[in-house]
Amino acid sequence: VRTTETVADKAERSEEIRAVWISYCELTMDPAHCSRADYEERIAQMVVNIRDAKLNTVFFHVRPFSDAMYRSDLFPYSACITGTEGKDPQYDPLALFCAYAENAGLSVHAWINPFRVCSKKDYPQKARNNPALTVRSDDDPTNDNAVVELNDMIYYDPASPWVQSLIADGVRELLERYPIDGIHIDDYFYPGTDERIDDAEYEEYRQQGGVQPRAQWRRTVVSRWVASIRQLVKSYGDDKIFSISPSVQIKTNYAQYYADVERWASYDGYCDWLIPQLYVGFQHETVPFRQAADQWNGLVRNHDTRLLFGLAAYKRGEADRYAGTGAREWIDNNDILPRQIDYIRGLPKYSGFALFSYAYIFDTNPSLISDLEALS
Repeated sequence: VRTTETVADKAERSEEIRAVWISYCELTMDPAHCSRADYEERIAQMVVNIRDAKLNTVFFHVRPFSDAMYRSDLFPYSACITGTEGKDPQYDPLALFCAYAENAGLSVHAWINPFRVCSKKDYPQKARNNPALTVRSDDDPTNDNAVVELNDMIYYDPASPWVQSLIADGVRELLERYPIDGIHIDDYFYPGTDERIDDAEYEEYRQQGGVQPRAQWRRTVVSRWVASIRQLVKSYGDDKIFSISPSVQIKTNYAQYYADVERWASYDGYCDWLIPQLYVGFQHETVPFRQAADQWNGLVRNHDTRLLFGLAAYKRGEADRYAGTGAREWIDNNDILPRQIDYIRGLPKYSGFALFSYAYIFDTNPSLISDLEALS
């Protein structure tokens, strides 16, 4: 369903979103120095830095590996805090961050990786009450295929009803307990094309008369799941935001991750903000920045979907080994991000940008801070 854009909609679009991702890597504490005082000192400085850089939105990593950076009844405390998954640090990281962010006027969105569990080598260290372990030992045979091992990683099966229910319960828990402004997910949908991921569900679908080829069926599964999460988020208020940050390449999203981003960008009911990860430079040999930005700008046809652009603060000063002839662009030029922001601000669907990630701005490349201040 496409509707006519109103004056109020246009006014909302004029409010630029200037976001930053804070990943679990940047929230990891030294187990010897992970007290409440240590953590508060760390996040207090983070919030001051973000505010002073004229950013206004934070994607705070709350669930990187079937765990929690908050007090959860469903997922154990992340090992990122104390070094041991499930160990209670005696404080709530998300609650503390929300309190500091509110005082600074920052919008906070809880960022989850819904289907990533961990690497195989880390699986034995998962807490005994981690749902990725308990599902394998419960008395319900219908969910035995919920956890999948692929190569060196372990994932949740996106087609599993049990997994979808678990994720929904986790989203509900976050929205009920914390003063967050939204739920954010990145590009972790299907972890690949391997048929072992969802054999049981696809076979059941076929036995019930389903005729879609597996690839199309997977895209249907993912799109229905995305729509259900957005509906859940919106049930807590029209002002709550559901955002998705897919990979830069539209065809890769469609063919390998089974993420039909064109559908999500064209019709109501899928996501409020679409934030493609344009982690490429202007001289990237196969995916040059301007071309990618133009493609995504042309993709968004639903006026209720706001388009932001994910930008690679982490590449500044580094070689890009995937860029071909443009491999040295981020080394030879220190103004790529300001030029990228200048370019996307001229696109009709532009609503803002998001920088990956906090440490690469404030710890690694402090000169970026003055660039951001100049762009405000």
